[in-house]
Amino acid sequence: MELQERVEGRTPGRRPSTTRASIVEVALELFARCGYESTSVDQIAEAAHISRRTLFRYFPGKAAIAWGEFGEQIHLMLDYLDAVPESTPLRDALADALVAFNTFPDSQTEVHRVRMRLLLTVDELRAHSTLVYADWRRAVAGFVADRRGESVDDLIPAATAHAALGIALSAYRLWIDEPGADQDHLHDLLRAGTQILG
Repeated sequence: MELQERVEGRTPGRRPSTTRASIVEVALELFARCGYESTSVDQIAEAAHISRRTLFRYFPGKAAIAWGEFGEQIHLMLDYLDAVPESTPLRDALADALVAFNTFPDSQTEVHRVRMRLLLTVDELRAHSTLVYADWRRAVAGFVADRRGESVDDLIPAATAHAALGIALSAYRLWIDEPGADQDHLHDLLRAGTQILG
């Protein structure tokens, strides 16, 4: 299906419905086809059949579009961690949370691979990740701190959060370099990595 048809998803004469997800899908396809640096916000807005002004109501900039719904996913992970039974060992709870956070529809595997390749290799996106990953680490550190009766800034909660992020990024680097690797393989890598958490 052509990009324009997917974005419009409508009958002729009807205004397309715009969502954050549809803008992200359009942008990722443009990034994959033309390169991140060569794709402008104006091109994304045009392909999504919206104005530049409307696009900025959804996202503050191009880097944020590539990250998509990451902020919302952090909230879902917090809800997930809140529901983990106290009896679940900490390492198992974190392994399960990493897998849950990095689970997506099978139909989105290649789109997700494109996104993660961009996030791991494009300098502008890697710089933006400093802010995004800080929120992710704080969520993990908060869970560990609650389990240990400590503060999120104490050594073990903070170090565990950094380690968990390193595990996730290392797993993704391996996964995106294996053409055809499915989601189950990504999950296996994530679970294997959590073994270092002791």
